[in-house]
Amino acid sequence: MEIFLGAILFVMGTFFGSFFTLAVYRIPLKKDITHERSFCPTCNHKLGALDLVPVWSYLFLQGKCRYCGEKIRIRYFLLEILSGSVFLMMYLMLNQHGDFFTMNILEFAILFVFQYITLVLVAGIDKEYRTINSSILLFGFCCQMVYTVYLYVVRNVNIYRYIIYAILFVLVFLLNWKVSKNYLVQIMLLMSYILLAVGVIAMPFVAILSIIILGILKWLGMRKNKYQTWQQMPVGFAIGISTIVYKIVESFTLQF
Repeated sequence: MEIFLGAILFVMGTFFGSFFTLAVYRIPLKKDITHERSFCPTCNHKLGALDLVPVWSYLFLQGKCRYCGEKIRIRYFLLEILSGSVFLMMYLMLNQHGDFFTMNILEFAILFVFQYITLVLVAGIDKEYRTINSSILLFGFCCQMVYTVYLYVVRNVNIYRYIIYAILFVLVFLLNWKVSKNYLVQIMLLMSYILLAVGVIAMPFVAILSIIILGILKWLGMRKNKYQTWQQMPVGFAIGISTIVYKIVESFTLQF
């Protein structure tokens, strides 16, 4: 049963990974992400069901579009594998004590899935367009508030820090919305969301991971003549991915 459920969650994660690639491309362009069928960006041919099976379609089609033969970027395939693996790891973490089907399934849905969606979409869009999407962060903020209510009502947890960080997020959100939308303010908005999601104690670890990721990107960018200055670096991407890594490591650490 556990193997079967783990396999289902892995497959579910790959579908989320496929959705992320679509959303990262369409959200900045203000295109529909739920009703409009997927298409090849090169030949604009509408994709069929067999073209959209995560992982399998890429392997079956040998990384090429079925209709025009254009190569599909391997990062889509890798993101699907990574997303499925992350879902599987989180299931294993929550199932350590055999209570995945009780309270932990709610935690999995609110604390992880929605946080994961928020951070991946923010990171992906920032990597491509160097901007932090405030609407996605607002979605993550609302999900976090639902989780905060759950902690207070069900677990009787002191939510004082959540309230403080929620107020901070709202203030920065209003600043970004009404006053300034420059990249620095957007980074401040992302950081206020992460404070709410992981807490101030985690911030040094997230900062260190972010610096490492930015260093790697800088090194890779020098080889491709990208990121000539640090101002061109996708800081939001590094922070988002670092937070996901920290959450996974923290979750497994707390279990052992």
